[in-house]
Amino acid sequence: MGGAGDRAGSNWQRSDSGTIGALVARLAQELPDRPALIDPLRGVRLGFAELERESARVARAFAALGVARGERVAVWAENRAEWVLLELGLARLGAILVTANTALKPPEIEYLLAQSESCAVVFSSGGTNAPYVASLAAVRPRLPRLRHAVQLADGAGDAAAATAPWALGWAALLERAAEVRPDRLATIEAALAPDDVINMQYTSGTTGFPKGVTLTHANLLHNAAAIGSVLGFCPADRLALTVPLFHCFGCVVGVLGAYVSGAALALLERFDAARALDLVARERCTLLYGVPTMFRLLVEEQLRAPRELASLRAGIMGGAPCPEALVRQLGSVLHLPEAVAAYGLTECSPGVTMNDPRDSAERRATTCGKALAGISVRVVDPATLLPLPTGATGELQVRGPCTMKGYWNKPDATAEVLLPDGWLRTGDLATLDGEGYVRIVGRLKEMVIRGGENVYPVEVEEALRRHPGIRDVAVFGVPDPVYGEQVQAAFLPATAPPPGEAELRAFLEPRLAGVKIPSRFHALDAFPMTASGKVQKWRLVERFGGAGGVDRAAGS
Repeated sequence: MGGAGDRAGSNWQRSDSGTIGALVARLAQELPDRPALIDPLRGVRLGFAELERESARVARAFAALGVARGERVAVWAENRAEWVLLELGLARLGAILVTANTALKPPEIEYLLAQSESCAVVFSSGGTNAPYVASLAAVRPRLPRLRHAVQLADGAGDAAAATAPWALGWAALLERAAEVRPDRLATIEAALAPDDVINMQYTSGTTGFPKGVTLTHANLLHNAAAIGSVLGFCPADRLALTVPLFHCFGCVVGVLGAYVSGAALALLERFDAARALDLVARERCTLLYGVPTMFRLLVEEQLRAPRELASLRAGIMGGAPCPEALVRQLGSVLHLPEAVAAYGLTECSPGVTMNDPRDSAERRATTCGKALAGISVRVVDPATLLPLPTGATGELQVRGPCTMKGYWNKPDATAEVLLPDGWLRTGDLATLDGEGYVRIVGRLKEMVIRGGENVYPVEVEEALRRHPGIRDVAVFGVPDPVYGEQVQAAFLPATAPPPGEAELRAFLEPRLAGVKIPSRFHALDAFPMTASGKVQKWRLVERFGGAGGVDRAAGS
């Protein structure tokens, strides 16, 4: 496996067993002075010995608050050093980290905190575009289980933002660590097991509200080690983490994918192509992750204002298929000769398949690679669940150490996807060739992937149905050359004239994250229906999916 830069330490042996706390302790012992965590915006640079001490401090502070093994702590913040320390520290305490999308609006964060039964929330100010303080102030009275709130301090470069008088400050929280002796934390850690749940991420299918996916130490460490093995991660590597930590892509493939191999993390608060390339150049990063939309913007920015990117060697493209022309540009423009495509889902921790860096550009663009080590995949008939022959299209199923324990407090939903024999139904349509390469060709689910972000039509439909001018609505995705897909909505008006696009967007803005708000709205006299009375969304996609989704039916 090739690569630029110093490859010293490449023989360091990664491990996928034990707990996250055991991994952190091993890193501190064997690689104490190697770079571990870099947050340039806040001037944070920690080695692995410091990372161990600071994550232990976080664990002891939450223990002082009374947070116990198995309790849920939500984190609602952009990428920053404290986020990583929380991920590690809470795992060492045996508490469950609940990740919150930074784009959530008040009803969405209230649902997440209530459904997860979180006892604490840690949040940043969010700034003017995402006023977390105001959102939490509005929903806290309806969350009796939420005992603690902790506000992270504004860092260098942050805009002035409101503070929460009802929240404990981060510095004050850390002072509480002195109340818990180190030997007490050691006793707590010794009682933890690899099969303990320590991470919960919210996702949903085409019905119902988001579900909390419960993941264990073993789930996450196996996934991280398997991914690191494919790309040859080692302590000489430095990952530019530009994807959000609240996604599995960030906190598992990113944080643990690096740490299980002894590599360092350099954080970018939120994605911006120019700042991402500046980070790579300044910190001499060797690894870079992103969804195709991000990589397209990075290529355009590098062509506009070239940086020295010779340190880069490998990357992961997730979230959506990557066109072959873009795959080739990753090598020629971004100096990422070992960039590979990967497929995963939150329920699988998330990685399932990945290309080999030696695969051709055509194969990396048209497939998502082979199953990762220890993981089995098969393609079945969605109706009978019987395996299909090589090359046939059917539902992709996954089995192995990556699969979740289940959905939080949703046994029926768990039973629908996690079968008794251990196979997990992905809801994705795929083919599997004779060499083991997987190609995703569609979705049984109606989930829309816009720029790598999952959008679930039922959530958007529920919100739109609250508008007095809408009688019924169907939300769907249409192809988009930049974002992969765009969200659109067709509705039956309850008023004449029907509500306009500006009015509907204004109605949704306080209720849904921006990525979920449809790009176009189509007023119809009737939906295309099946004989059994179901909306034929594929006909809506066919009707409105061409020519950039130009509205050809408004007012018809």
